[in-house]
Amino acid sequence: MKEDKDILCFWLLAYGFFFAYFHIIPPFLKAFLKSPLTWGDTLDFLTPFAVVPLAYILYSRANKILHSGQPQQSSHIALRISPKVLLAIGFLLFVDGHGLHLSANSIARLLHNMKESELYKAAYLFDEIISHFMLDGGVFLISVALIIAAYKISFKSLTWKNFAFLSLGSAFYGFAFTVNGIEGQTVIFTFPAAGVGFLLALIFYFYRKKEGNQNPFLFFFMSGYLLSLILFAYWGISRSGFPQFSELGWI
Repeated sequence: MKEDKDILCFWLLAYGFFFAYFHIIPPFLKAFLKSPLTWGDTLDFLTPFAVVPLAYILYSRANKILHSGQPQQSSHIALRISPKVLLAIGFLLFVDGHGLHLSANSIARLLHNMKESELYKAAYLFDEIISHFMLDGGVFLISVALIIAAYKISFKSLTWKNFAFLSLGSAFYGFAFTVNGIEGQTVIFTFPAAGVGFLLALIFYFYRKKEGNQNPFLFFFMSGYLLSLILFAYWGISRSGFPQFSELGWI
């Protein structure tokens, strides 16, 4: 059981880190690998190959733990099926949204001197609006699916190393979720979504805590979405709105 929770906390750290890495680093790699392809485009191409497999590994690990070594409890059929459906929809939205963003963003970058053209407006629509809402919606559904799938996992305790992994991973996740929402102009969705994710994880977490048990998944998403809420609120108050980082010349 100790090995299970150690490995699980490591995979949650890996998920948070790579989710942040592949969403934050590409915009800073503006040098051309071969025009019009930048190094950032090349790295960003790999994003779904990192995020989706890691999310599926977490889902599989949760199922493995629940079906081996822990007492099984009856649950409504909806709670057994809904995580699979949400995860599948989340994967589809994430991959499709990411593909739209990657291609439309590369095209829009070449049309910066044609901002009044229909071609630029079409690229902007898919790059800055449709793709970001699909991508962020997919990320959120994946998190909800993992929370529901794993909420019955119970460990008697977690070590300081487990909490260190979870805290670091959730910080990566919460920071990247906020950055994506602000730069992707999806705050109208991602800000309340962070609140819903936090409350969902919080309710399940304290239910488990009341039973004297710990759940790494719930701690991870509860902490990550709490950080996201704090960052959204700080940015909105300090800037009297939610300007993009690119508008401020930061990227």
